[in-house]
Amino acid sequence: MENRQPQTNSDVATWELPDGAIARLGKGLIVDMAFSPDNASLAVGTRVGVWMYELDTMQPGTLFETERGMIFNVVFSPDGKWIATSNADGIINVREIETQQRVAKIQGWHGGTSRLAFSPDSQYIAASGRGYSDVYVWCAKTGQHVASFKMEGKPKEDEQTPVRFPICFSPDGELLAYFTDWHTLTVRNLKTKECFAYLDPKPHLRESGHVYDLAFSPCRQFLAASLQDPTTRENLEVQVWNIDKETLETTYTNYNGTRTILAYSPDGALRVADVYEDKVVMWDASRGEKLDTIEYQGKHRTEHRAECVSTDGQQFAIATIREIRVWCAGAPAAVAPHPVPNWVPDSLFFYQLDKRLVCKYWNEGIVFWDVVQKQLIPPPIPPECRGKRCALSPCEKLLALIGEGGQTLEVWNITSGTQIAELTEHQSLITTVVFSSSAEYLISGDVDGKLVVWRVQHWEKQHAFIGHTDPLRAAAFHPDGKQFATTDGRSIFLWNVTSGEQLGSPSVDSTFVALYKGNMRQIQRQTQSRYKPPKYLHSIAFSPCGTLLAGGLFGGIHLWDAATLEPRMGMILPERCSHVGVVVFSPCGRYLASGSWWHKTDKVSIRLWEVATGENIHTFWGHTSDVQNLAFSKSGELLASSSYDCTVLLWDMKPFIDS
Repeated sequence: MENRQPQTNSDVATWELPDGAIARLGKGLIVDMAFSPDNASLAVGTRVGVWMYELDTMQPGTLFETERGMIFNVVFSPDGKWIATSNADGIINVREIETQQRVAKIQGWHGGTSRLAFSPDSQYIAASGRGYSDVYVWCAKTGQHVASFKMEGKPKEDEQTPVRFPICFSPDGELLAYFTDWHTLTVRNLKTKECFAYLDPKPHLRESGHVYDLAFSPCRQFLAASLQDPTTRENLEVQVWNIDKETLETTYTNYNGTRTILAYSPDGALRVADVYEDKVVMWDASRGEKLDTIEYQGKHRTEHRAECVSTDGQQFAIATIREIRVWCAGAPAAVAPHPVPNWVPDSLFFYQLDKRLVCKYWNEGIVFWDVVQKQLIPPPIPPECRGKRCALSPCEKLLALIGEGGQTLEVWNITSGTQIAELTEHQSLITTVVFSSSAEYLISGDVDGKLVVWRVQHWEKQHAFIGHTDPLRAAAFHPDGKQFATTDGRSIFLWNVTSGEQLGSPSVDSTFVALYKGNMRQIQRQTQSRYKPPKYLHSIAFSPCGTLLAGGLFGGIHLWDAATLEPRMGMILPERCSHVGVVVFSPCGRYLASGSWWHKTDKVSIRLWEVATGENIHTFWGHTSDVQNLAFSKSGELLASSSYDCTVLLWDMKPFIDS
């Protein structure tokens, strides 16, 4: 059940929240976009759902399709009545735009669709799969199957699979063009199902390539295709075919970006959007005229999340990590700021009496939130930094970040906004960083299994040694600050922080079988001989009193006695929620929260456990993909969760921690 808030409310952080949540920070990873036929709205499909932006204000007006989220495609019907979406489960939904009521539900490919397209009369919807599979056509209003066409061929072993399989209808709706195999295009007559034209771009290319986008001319005589190198993901050329004669009419080769998006204007001029890492150049290809250049901040290939062009070629939109830019012919580009990095959040820390939240995003930056206002606040330090993780000192003044190269640590004073240290002991990518409870020590680990213990007072190296043979996945300090635990996923080691001596290694094997808590059927499933006991660890945490060590594994949760390292309890989760990615104790130590990875469910579970009994006292369902991290507020009244859906959810713990 969704906690629906009236969307007349301007606080988008409260729209369509799951039960138990009080705010959503971020809008989710942008995957696809589409202009409405009247060019007044922009539908933005994310891993949360579909946000509908009004182009005159560049602000979202509605949010829908949140029951599952994980949007792959979004497209408007040409008559402006319907909007169709596809999600990661391969389900295609057709909804009325005015009421958002679903008129058809279609099961497509379980691996998701590649592209969706409405016929010009809005009666049919076509879809291609992700990978080599059939192209299907359905009745848009009923979801009834109309036609399917086999997509022949597969790439050779040394060739890359295409990133997308474009499809498009002819302007009269009689023909459907689609990418058929590694190098060819087929144009079908929808009424007779016969092949109208078979086009082979390969002989005309200097090198191997695949089709990235397609567009029919208004007269239906020509089909434009943009081609991309499958290995380098760079543009090759744009070809224009005469489909009546099945001959190549024109070739354009002066586009040097990473991909080209195509559209014809009503007068038959071919518009080309040449997308680079830091700009988009708009062309009138027919005249060889550069129309405009849209510049934006670009750094990594992941900066480009999605792009779209209006059917008349008059508008173009691109979503980057930080913004959505919309170009309109003859007007300056409009910008919808996207200050929350359009990427995956991981590390989370509450500070300033639980009124602030700091969040680290994968390889892209760090964001500071006002928890009360549910708004971003100006970052006290430069937001750019690498890696997934950061660490906030208990005094809330120091923030340790993985540096730009991934092999150094930067330490910042977030009160003064100054960098106070750069630590350079690692030669490989750093994967974890943790402060001790007294802020006397900082530990860091890397992909080579190397551990470094730093003395915070003068930022001197205390120890450096190879602690594991595999990459470090997680580390946790004991509350007394004298020992810490590390894991590479297969084993846990405890270390003396002063001497660097290994103190022990708790067992992660079948000694837990007799200590499992949970549903009897789930326990039997876990202990049957054909099932291996959970062994792969993703997260470890000490209880606030220091008596317990918890581990989140593939299959469940383990608790050990922190002093003797003997197993104390095991919690088994339902099969589709059993891959536990993170565990964290509440400040009072009475509760343990766990977050799972996605496995064939609409939403991913976050579970609250009573530590004394192992009872699952509540389950939250909110994120559409893997839970990356969890953090309790100091009071224990809030729980923050970060997810691969690229949002942070804030959960109200008061109904449960006082029960």
